[in-house]
Amino acid sequence: MDVRTMRADAVASVTRILDAARRVFQSGDGNRTLDRIAQEAGVGIATLYRHFPNRQSLAEGVYQRLFAQEIEPLLLQVEAADGSHRSLLALAERIVEITRRERGLVASLGDLGETTVDLLRPHRERFEELVARGHAAGNLRPELAGSDLPRLVAMLASAGLVLDVDEAERRRYLHLLLDGLRPQLG
Repeated sequence: MDVRTMRADAVASVTRILDAARRVFQSGDGNRTLDRIAQEAGVGIATLYRHFPNRQSLAEGVYQRLFAQEIEPLLLQVEAADGSHRSLLALAERIVEITRRERGLVASLGDLGETTVDLLRPHRERFEELVARGHAAGNLRPELAGSDLPRLVAMLASAGLVLDVDEAERRRYLHLLLDGLRPQLG
């Protein structure tokens, strides 16, 4: 959805719909969700359907917005880092935290992994540069390519939903998974 070509009142409606949808998805209330979202947004159900033809497209809109607000800034931080295990672990932990917090939204997405990969595609050059710096610093395995990172990030986001353990244990598992990106010693 390109808000640059929309009228101001339509942009305002979409913004209210996305805000209401995020609140409703977070509440985990699946009963009559779209009606409730329209009501909370102060728009008619027809307006909601005009912008988002189904629950999944609405969830994708909310996830795109969440991604832009919370995940893209993390990517910029990792991009500025050296491709170290520590910077990738911080990114993984934050993504897992977000997917756990947004379980209701994720349940409405359909395919969290593919949606995440699609949102990461425009960052391909950043990932290539990050991996090149990690290779140069000896922090990442030589066979790791920048094109691997979107799928790895998507896998980690999905892992947050199946790792029903406490935070310390989740962190340990993320460490173990990301240790596979380090170069082989000796």
